[in-house]
Amino acid sequence: MIEDPTILVPIDTSDPDEPALELIEVLHPLRIVVAGYYPVPDQAPPQQIREEYETEATDALEESVRQFADAGAEVESVLVFTRDRTQTIDRIANEYGCDAVLVTGHVEGLDRVLVSLKDEQNMFRVLEIVELMMEAGDPEVTLFHAESIEKGSAKSELYLRGATDWLVERGLDREAITWKEPTAETQDRDLLDLAESHDFVVMGEYEPGIRERVVGDMPSRIHERTDRPVLVVRKDRGQ
Repeated sequence: MIEDPTILVPIDTSDPDEPALELIEVLHPLRIVVAGYYPVPDQAPPQQIREEYETEATDALEESVRQFADAGAEVESVLVFTRDRTQTIDRIANEYGCDAVLVTGHVEGLDRVLVSLKDEQNMFRVLEIVELMMEAGDPEVTLFHAESIEKGSAKSELYLRGATDWLVERGLDREAITWKEPTAETQDRDLLDLAESHDFVVMGEYEPGIRERVVGDMPSRIHERTDRPVLVVRKDRGQ
């Protein structure tokens, strides 16, 4: 069970985004690990880039840390110079025991939350994050079944009904929950389209078992297309 989550927030220290402080306030109390990374070009020696840009990167990281701390979060930070952002984020998430990774983005409100559920093993960890958000507000929730099965199948309905019942038992109005069941051919497009009409996206690790399992292709695509923040909930490493 996720009670006080540890969330990894990757920050590109060469071009930092504004931290999604509204989310930090909603998910409080929590521990934040700010992973400041500076991209190293393929042909450049990492040590040379570090010597040239370490002061700039450190200043950007410290500013992000200060903002999270001012929002009431317990904050740790780490600065790395890397050619492989994805591998670095995955490594740091493992080292610090992070429950989720936040792909930051522009937040206008938290009234509509899109929840992408795929892996049954991870479903309740994803829903526990939604429960934390419910404690700070009364969002409308769209449950999206990101699974390549026939639309309207009994398996999909049971899965979504179980997730709905779990949220209702914890105080969410059943009328505030809707379902979306894509087909195998439309699931990526449907998820991207839905993200545009929601304030925030919560999803499980999208590609478990491979290097890009934490912030793989789909969370990045959602962020690039919509500028919405995406919280990727990791599997329980203790299982």
